[in-house]
Amino acid sequence: MSMPRMVVFDLDACLWDPEVYLLNRMPNKPVTGEDGRVVGASDGSMTVQLHPGAVVALNELRMMPDVKVAAASTSLAPPYSYQCLKLIEVSPGVSAISCFDHLQIGRSGKLTSRKTSHFKLLHQESGIPYSEMLFFDDCNWDDHVNDIYKTLGVVGHATPNGLQVSDWREGIRKYNQHQASSSKSKSRKS
Repeated sequence: MSMPRMVVFDLDACLWDPEVYLLNRMPNKPVTGEDGRVVGASDGSMTVQLHPGAVVALNELRMMPDVKVAAASTSLAPPYSYQCLKLIEVSPGVSAISCFDHLQIGRSGKLTSRKTSHFKLLHQESGIPYSEMLFFDDCNWDDHVNDIYKTLGVVGHATPNGLQVSDWREGIRKYNQHQASSSKSKSRKS
């Protein structure tokens, strides 16, 4: 199986839960798991934690330097999102934020509540064609996966229960299936 040149993740309800807008204050307290890894960022009453598939995906992507990793999030509390990325670890001593090459978080300035704005900036920053990107989003508020596919041609996978290992694998499978069918279509036109 081939990998896309860029994998893009939504944050709230996809990469982690709960959504950061639900927190009462900045999540400054690290929560350590049994393996010594910081598994969560707490505001004192709620703890944001990565979903199992997010831990697997980010660790696998760390071993693939040719694949860029990005976030496209319409977070209502971008500072909280950045703090979670800084505190939470994917492996002991390896922060989640260190796994990312590009971060488009929020919905102000050039970013809107429609993620096409995030993807246009990711494309401009990276030079990576939309056809070589893979997107994961919970789609619980809006069907961002379908919107991004119809508008820009980015293959995506919905994760309504947060990113699970099976979602990670299925997204890669969908990307490869789409690449194979695109290649067949191009060769028929030649």
